Amino acid sequence: MINLNKTLVTKRLLLKYLTYLEIYQKYTNEEIIPGKIMLSPLRKESNSSFNLFKGEDGELYFKDFVLGGGDCIKFVQMKFNLNYFEALSKIAIDFNMENDFIVKKNESTTSSIVSNITPVNRNEFLHKSGTLDLKKTKREWKSYDLLFWDSYGISLDTLNKFNVEPIQYFFINDRCIKADKYSYCFKELKDDKETYKIYQPYNQTYKWINSHNNSVWQGWSNLPEKGDILIITKSLKDVMSIYEATGLPSVSMQCENVLPKKQVFNELKHRFEDIYIFYDNDFDKEENWGKIFAQKFKESFEVYQIEINDKYECKDFSDFIKKYGIQEAKKMINSQIIPF
Repeated sequence: MINLNKTLVTKRLLLKYLTYLEIYQKYTNEEIIPGKIMLSPLRKESNSSFNLFKGEDGELYFKDFVLGGGDCIKFVQMKFNLNYFEALSKIAIDFNMENDFIVKKNESTTSSIVSNITPVNRNEFLHKSGTLDLKKTKREWKSYDLLFWDSYGISLDTLNKFNVEPIQYFFINDRCIKADKYSYCFKELKDDKETYKIYQPYNQTYKWINSHNNSVWQGWSNLPEKGDILIITKSLKDVMSIYEATGLPSVSMQCENVLPKKQVFNELKHRFEDIYIFYDNDFDKEENWGKIFAQKFKESFEVYQIEINDKYECKDFSDFIKKYGIQEAKKMINSQIIPF
């Protein structure tokens, strides 16, 4: 029987009594400090790739390098394999508020982290194992694929050059998941091991699924042996856009908050006369993380820093091309490189 004196639990009601940080901290074994990179509490990993950041709406969001991100309720959903209402219920129960709200009580809301998930479809996938065994089946390029990439100034020849493939299915630990209509695989080969990054640009939950580790540089195999200029950016999409617009060699790490090993960067310094760091301009965020991480890179390795001016209201180079065209993008980047 439902107690009519109680109210159905909602996120808004929970946050009248709890803070975002309290919810995250409840389900994490170590102290969480917003902005500090830490080992993911959602899966096993050896390299830290999880952090919290404050959104422009004031809410505290999480970002996981492999699984994606979201708000504090999404965090509980992913950690315990719950639907939205079950996650709200679990929070209420675990904070001893179950008598104040109508909640759903079952084994999943009171048990510890789920260790073995069998996904039914792509939206229910949640990876918990220590090693992401990622495979894929490719399909033929379609006209809509080429239009999508052309909007960022990227041609089919460049996609092939940088080992980008359209895919129909991908497999996580041998479990088959149908890919979105717009789904692509970025292949990299390091130490004779082929790894993949799946890119689904219109999927809000699983935009990126990655089996590259932090030591894998995207675009490395296409670098010339020697050169005058190298641009280090934040994504393979930007690497390809820079290559198309300027012909300049470019490479990217797996994410902006990772610094390279000194011996690897010293190799790049030996091969290229001048190195530029070109990360996102998160102009619309309270914390401009792209600029912050670029500045950290610049100070750590004494490289030049270039960036998109706030007046353009563009986050990255590929978006600049989409908004202003490839010729304007070329002028913008050359104007910052030539004076040196």
